Amino acid sequence: MLFLALRKTHVASAEAVMIGYAISTNQPLPIIITEAIGVWIGSQLPDIDQRQTRVNKKTGLETSVLTLWGHRTWSHSIWIPVFLFILARYSSNSPILNGISFYEYKVMGYFYFTLVLGYFLHELLDSFSVEGIRWLYPLGNRKIIRKKGIFIYKVHSMKEIIIRYVSVTIVVMELIFYLYKNLK
Repeated sequence: MLFLALRKTHVASAEAVMIGYAISTNQPLPIIITEAIGVWIGSQLPDIDQRQTRVNKKTGLETSVLTLWGHRTWSHSIWIPVFLFILARYSSNSPILNGISFYEYKVMGYFYFTLVLGYFLHELLDSFSVEGIRWLYPLGNRKIIRKKGIFIYKVHSMKEIIIRYVSVTIVVMELIFYLYKNLK
């Protein structure tokens, strides 16, 4: 159950960034909803290499092979988001893969790119933890670890809880602003 705290922090902080961007660029509600789903999924994907994740608990053997390399190795490197970005670029230009419309908006391209954004934001947040991440794994096994600084936190610490609650507060404020702006 300890894992859930960090998952919530990753989701909340990624949603705060995405919703802020979506509102600042005046995106319509169907696109914002699609982007929120993409970021929500993407911000949880890097931790698929942990046995206690919901995905691994529910699927069992299918994803257990992903845990062989250990946590914060291949799933927390720069290569996965780069690969996902290339896939998103291809998929968003495909008439078949980007063909789903929601209230006349082609939404799947937004979904693909925000999935990548969520993945990258997860890695970025983890890079500020004292455990650090290996950005270039498997080419380099060197962890980039920060021990001191205002933005440095330890997983499951009070600082991480503060990050989560600040992120949730920002999301709520952004949603109130969006509703105020669009219900005039």
